[in-house]
Amino acid sequence: MYDIHRRNLNVCIAILLFVMTAPIAAAPAESDVKAAPTASAAYPQFKPVVAFQTWVTRSMDEKKNGVTNRNRGDVSFRRFRFGAGGSPSEWLDYTFQLYLDRLGEDEYAATKGSYGGIGIWNAMITAKLVPGTDIVDLHAGYYWAAISRECNTGPWAVGSFDKTQADLHLRSFTTGKSNGIESGIGIGGMKQFGQIGISYRAGTWEPQSFTSAKYASRLYTGRVMFSIGDPEQTRYGYMLSGNQWGKRTGITIGAGAATQHNGRLSDTLYFDMSNAYGGDLLINWKGMRIDGEYFIMHRTAAGRADFDGTEWHLRGGYGIPYLKTVVEPCICYDAYNGEGSKTLFKSIGDDNTLDFGVNWYLRQDRIKLSLHWLIQDGTAASNTGDVFGTQLQLKL
Repeated sequence: MYDIHRRNLNVCIAILLFVMTAPIAAAPAESDVKAAPTASAAYPQFKPVVAFQTWVTRSMDEKKNGVTNRNRGDVSFRRFRFGAGGSPSEWLDYTFQLYLDRLGEDEYAATKGSYGGIGIWNAMITAKLVPGTDIVDLHAGYYWAAISRECNTGPWAVGSFDKTQADLHLRSFTTGKSNGIESGIGIGGMKQFGQIGISYRAGTWEPQSFTSAKYASRLYTGRVMFSIGDPEQTRYGYMLSGNQWGKRTGITIGAGAATQHNGRLSDTLYFDMSNAYGGDLLINWKGMRIDGEYFIMHRTAAGRADFDGTEWHLRGGYGIPYLKTVVEPCICYDAYNGEGSKTLFKSIGDDNTLDFGVNWYLRQDRIKLSLHWLIQDGTAASNTGDVFGTQLQLKL
């Protein structure tokens, strides 16, 4: 297994060295673009996607499975995504990405994460049912069964060192997978009424972790957001940007829920009902951004103690313009707690992380450097201990 990962890492390094020879710095800044985009520029038929995050970390006082590991340094690719997307017409979008995540990661390090290895990250199409508007879009494919802000936001512009571990438990609970991505179909859209806006997403999914010959029940999700002040999105997209770069003054309040009946947990155990629901908040004021969420999880099965869980986080940062870049101090605390039968959900106990550090956005989230300190503990945590880490992020 080590040799396989080492070969994968060598391939990735070769690809990166090739890609990084492209003239990134020569790309025109937004202020340099004089003419309005043409129709073909506004809707590119094919746009390559290459993005990665490299972590250099130092793990301290790490404990795993009751064993204290020696302090150690580690260098790894936390994320490596490549694929393509585009808009063949003004009413149709598509995206397809592969992932090579957590390559080269030391298994005894205190860093946490969701998926590792190589595979398909997402593959989806979006069609506007009412062309020229953002009222109703149809989504279909392999994408996020998102009910929370954290799940609906990509990792590239979050202020913390990584997306919260607490929301990972929520995604695992609703879909059986830590990334929350499954095959599904849904609708979404947005409408602005002056300084008031509304946005929604709803879908139905087929979580493979819970399917069986005995039952064919589906997962249903819904999410709605109300904004006051400047809109969070000027054009509807399923995923949220995560950072407004000091250009928004407004508040967004969201609520989401998911439900599924009769899902398989093992060859002999099925749950009767599984629900998750909660709310989230985003505040933007000049360079400040504060976001948080709180979600409740509940699952029942005949003859077993119910499972009840909660997850929440609160994160704040302030972007300070520096020359043509942005420096952002940030602090985040996330917490998860699960009680009940471990046969209904594996994460019983608590999982908490305090993260504080600073991010330096050289070209917004296309080039980002980060320096953070993480303090992790909890009986349900995959790893505990402190992590001092630096991150280089490139989106080409």
